[in-house]
Amino acid sequence: MPVYTFRIQRNWKNDRGTLESRYQDYSLEVNETTTVLNALEELKGKQDGTLTFRQSCRSSICGSCAMKISGRTRLACKSHVGEVARDGVVTLAPMANQPVLKDLVVDIGPFYSKVHQIKPYLEEGPEKAHTLDKSAYDQVNQVTQCIMCGCCYSDCTMKEVSEDFVGPAALAKAFRFVSDPREGQKTARLQALSEPSMMWSCSRCAMCVDSCPKDVKPMEAIVKLRTRGIAKGFIDGPGPRHALAFHQDIQKWGDLNEFTLLQRTVGIMGSIAELGTAWHLLKKGKIPSPFPHTAQGVEELSKIYQLLEEHPIDVETKAKEVVPE
Repeated sequence: MPVYTFRIQRNWKNDRGTLESRYQDYSLEVNETTTVLNALEELKGKQDGTLTFRQSCRSSICGSCAMKISGRTRLACKSHVGEVARDGVVTLAPMANQPVLKDLVVDIGPFYSKVHQIKPYLEEGPEKAHTLDKSAYDQVNQVTQCIMCGCCYSDCTMKEVSEDFVGPAALAKAFRFVSDPREGQKTARLQALSEPSMMWSCSRCAMCVDSCPKDVKPMEAIVKLRTRGIAKGFIDGPGPRHALAFHQDIQKWGDLNEFTLLQRTVGIMGSIAELGTAWHLLKKGKIPSPFPHTAQGVEELSKIYQLLEEHPIDVETKAKEVVPE
């Protein structure tokens, strides 16, 4: 069997209560199909009993063993050594965007506090459905696969720069209730989700989609939340205004009118605040033309918009899309 090097970030608090960190290498002879979790258990049992990590179900259900494996957040019980090794080295570190407690263990309290922020339970109200069809739970079923492992939270690039951002897992959980026919406060939820640091703060980098071990696709849920929010009239903010400006430009010109895009997104005062950036762009010759370019074939694009207006896709279910014949 091949011998792999496991380069593990060891984290501990010193006598002053300050977190210290260093990498420690371990050599282990394992089969390439051995899971990282099994390898960690063997290292702890036979080489270093002080090595600390979380694990429970060993079946990709509990999410306890989430950690950074070769630079990406994954479940250790689902990751095979041969697949994640780089030149024979498997690098392990604790999840990002959460306080580190010891070695590969993080404090998951902040993660769950964000989930609690979106009220993860059904509420009574006037919007509760009383009749259901076979497709009523199609949208709900997708996001209920979430095991709350925090992988998406760890790899979220927006979470890195914004402590207030609620995070992709919480927003996917929010969509689970907004799309549930038994929920009675859908509009109130969408209004709350339209506030700063909620659904419009997502940068749509798709890291959460890539890191999710259960194929929940949090970013897809966030986009659907935004669609519902705009449909309910919650458009007073840079995020929805930016989306609507894109929609209007593409529909009319087939291209963006970047000269007026900033003003339509953040308003006049917001544009004034960016005059310094505009001046720098002007000196570099990068100011867009005030006359929007009309894309070739924009008439065909207009027909697509017209088709969607006449036959809107039902976003509450997974209804089959209508396409031109």
